[in-house]
Amino acid sequence: METLMAMTLRGRMELKVLLVSLTRDVSEITALVRSAGHELSDTVVQVRDAPDRRYFVGKGKLEEIAESLEGRNIDIVLFNGELHPSQHYTLEQRLKRQCYDRLRLILEIFAERAHGREAKLQVELALLHYETPLLREWIHSAAVGERPGFMAGGEYRVDIYLETVKRRTRRIEEELGLVRKERGRRRTARKDRGFHLVSLAGYANAGKSSMLNALTGERVLVEERMFSTLSTTTRAVSGRKRVLLTDTVGFVDQVPFWMVEAFHSTFEEIYESDLVLLLVDASDPENEILRKVRLAARTLLPRVPADRILPVLTKTDLVPADRLEDVARLLEASEFHARPLPTSTDSRAGIPELVDAIVDRFAFPLEIVVRLPVTPEGAAALSRLYASSEVLRVDYGPRYTEVRARCRPEDAERLESIGRIVSRESIGPA
Repeated sequence: METLMAMTLRGRMELKVLLVSLTRDVSEITALVRSAGHELSDTVVQVRDAPDRRYFVGKGKLEEIAESLEGRNIDIVLFNGELHPSQHYTLEQRLKRQCYDRLRLILEIFAERAHGREAKLQVELALLHYETPLLREWIHSAAVGERPGFMAGGEYRVDIYLETVKRRTRRIEEELGLVRKERGRRRTARKDRGFHLVSLAGYANAGKSSMLNALTGERVLVEERMFSTLSTTTRAVSGRKRVLLTDTVGFVDQVPFWMVEAFHSTFEEIYESDLVLLLVDASDPENEILRKVRLAARTLLPRVPADRILPVLTKTDLVPADRLEDVARLLEASEFHARPLPTSTDSRAGIPELVDAIVDRFAFPLEIVVRLPVTPEGAAALSRLYASSEVLRVDYGPRYTEVRARCRPEDAERLESIGRIVSRESIGPA
């Protein structure tokens, strides 16, 4: 068994893959194979309601696979599901090939894509969670099955390894905790200065990086591969200096809790946003859209109120108008209960309307006239007002400076302790 840590050290190689699936729909796992840079050589399907507890597939099918591998240039047998450590050991012993499951393939992609310090730490934490039970099973099975009498020393080595893993896990969690606190401080500072935080969320390959570029005028890397984004990227929306947009890692189905927890600080950017743009690929088949929307609901709705989520259809230039209407109705009937905005980053259709929708969400609810004293405190208050609000007019006088501005209620409260608000009018949503 080659560990993912060892794979990372040796560097990326294109490997030939035999895929084994219990369902006929292999579109997503095939996309993952391409994203990992491997070549899918063959696919074996055995439709079952549940994996075999020992072999994943039936024993007869496993023997067929073993015979088919003889003399063939296949590097990896990839099982479209999650392998128990004992299954993994049994399969590699019988097939004499590296055996991957879906999680291993995803983690390999993550390891290859992780560039920033935080992303690398998150991936390492996920790898430790994934590989520890596998290595424990391999050491145990090898000691019992192949070298009787080795068990005592083997147990000692396993204990040392597990203690090392525990220490490293604690160190990573502590470091990620510091990153999380620093990110929270930056988020709070941005909000205090009047910035609105918007996150792009959605299933892997929904077009989040393309949307970030379209809304900000930046040139963030765009690849037609799953998980091209692991680290968060934050940019200002073009022409809207107080709206910051963050691209985040894509959702993916059927991942265990520990894997979500490893990337908690990344998902926290979504949970703490003022607005979440939920991107949905309109060119997907309707059953795929429904599956992905349900996953998004499970991921978002426990932590983000539905009124802070704006569904957005992407790649609409690839979809006929009548089908686009069907997809829009599907989202309206989903847990989000909102009609999506149709967009295309290639043709830029719908992008101006999306920018307007974002800005409308953050319209200042108050228009005030305030008189500030001609003092250093008054000058500082005016400076803060320029930074956090929309200043409409300033009249400088000998005794006070009169300012008309659109602002938030909390800005008005702070001004009352320094100057005098002579008029206040509600003009938008609170």
